[in-house]
Amino acid sequence: MSRFCFSLLSLLLVGCGRQAVSLSAGQFDAAAPGDSLYAVRIPVGTEYMGEYPVQVAGDRIVMHNLGVSEKKFSVYRFSGDSLKKEGEFLGYGRGPYEMMIARVAFDPDTRSLTMLADYNRENRFCRVSLDPPENLYDVSTWEYRQLSFIGDCSLGEPCLIDRSSYLTMGHHTDSLNMFSLLDIDGGRVVPLDFSYPALPLGLSPMVQEVVWTGRIRKHPRKNRFVYNAQDFKYLFIFELEEGNHIRIIRYLYDKLPQVHATREQGHPYAFDDACEDGCNSIAVDDDHIYIGYSQTTYGQIRDAARARKSLSTFDPRRINVYDWDGNFIRRLVLDMPVGPMVVVGDRLVAASVNPETAEEIIVSYPLHLSLIHI
Repeated sequence: MSRFCFSLLSLLLVGCGRQAVSLSAGQFDAAAPGDSLYAVRIPVGTEYMGEYPVQVAGDRIVMHNLGVSEKKFSVYRFSGDSLKKEGEFLGYGRGPYEMMIARVAFDPDTRSLTMLADYNRENRFCRVSLDPPENLYDVSTWEYRQLSFIGDCSLGEPCLIDRSSYLTMGHHTDSLNMFSLLDIDGGRVVPLDFSYPALPLGLSPMVQEVVWTGRIRKHPRKNRFVYNAQDFKYLFIFELEEGNHIRIIRYLYDKLPQVHATREQGHPYAFDDACEDGCNSIAVDDDHIYIGYSQTTYGQIRDAARARKSLSTFDPRRINVYDWDGNFIRRLVLDMPVGPMVVVGDRLVAASVNPETAEEIIVSYPLHLSLIHI
């Protein structure tokens, strides 16, 4: 089973409804035609242990190690058509310069890499300049902070805005604010004036936070973001405005999930079997947003789990491409399933699984129109 498949536990809790029909729903049809792309397997050498790409930092690709090493992240660089491992950084733990669950981000303006642990009250932050790149492997060059000011705020999925501020999911556990600004240098968490979309069950703010767990990606240079829900399809592009407001640019998929109550302890809601799962492969560059999707339903996933079948076949094989105004540009039809992915120059670099051997591999797909089979 692929490491980047959903957790089975979260999958078995969900289903969805048929509320407001999205004008964009047809764009996520798993049978819709598109431009055919064919994977090129990237040689990664014997040191590769199934890491997956999470961040481009200049000419380097940062990959998450998923417990296969004493360090949380690996760094690779292209050498011709191959990826060569340069090193590893950030130890597991709760000591200085260590984190248990961390997000890494790159600020191109200052050429600095930041590491943030804001889950389960870790509340730690590291920042290191990549001039020179060797600093990444020498913690004596790092800036390290304990973020005690976060207090009991429940934040998640931080997205770097600049060298010292993040846009995050959530706020206080009793708050319905969907997003907050985390100001590292200012030592404050500021809720944004944007609430979770209304659901019919009157769920507590803490449960709403779980329902709307998702991912945020930022335009590399501009004040523009894209959000996508993790457990069902719901996506929109937005901007931050003065006065801690959010302005929606466009909804890419706006069908709300219809949840129903359950009696299972610790799980007060569930989605229907007919619900399609979320869009969990997403990447951005200066011009486009790339959203990997399938039409796999939670009923299909539950059936596969009960039969102990691999879930890798449910990973996305289609990618919708949008510009940053939310206009649909084209659809890419892949020959292999993809998981986490990043854009490197004119190619998409993604984690994948060999359908025949279940081997975890890294592949690339060309994004330049002249290289695509139409």
